[in-house]
Amino acid sequence: MTDEKRLKIGLLALRVGIATVFLVWTIDKIVNYAHNSKMIEHYYHVEISQPILLILGLAELVFVAAFTLGLFKTLTYGGILLFHAITTLASSPRLFPPYEIHQLLYFGSIPMLAACVCLFLCRDSDTLLTARPAVRGS
Repeated sequence: MTDEKRLKIGLLALRVGIATVFLVWTIDKIVNYAHNSKMIEHYYHVEISQPILLILGLAELVFVAAFTLGLFKTLTYGGILLFHAITTLASSPRLFPPYEIHQLLYFGSIPMLAACVCLFLCRDSDTLLTARPAVRGS
């Protein structure tokens, strides 16, 4: 197997893994208002009504679908990176002290953020199973 093929498979694995996490978070926004409204209020100090959260969840679902299909890579991969960076920053106080109950779970956000950075930086090489493969020489 060539290095290029390995890279493409690795980037696909990153995209699918990141998309899976975002899809679960997005579906939770759509179907579990009580849970998400508490989280948003706790981490971002904002109250959001159920209809607004539903609209945001549906818009996010379209965005995550475009990301999953590899569409509009600079926008979608950059958006996913930005969204996850904001989420990681908002929950960063939970990282310390690290050995309290459930605190270790927040450390999973750090490698995922690194995966988002990697995928964004290598987005032009991520062509395996995308809706619009990259065109050579462009």
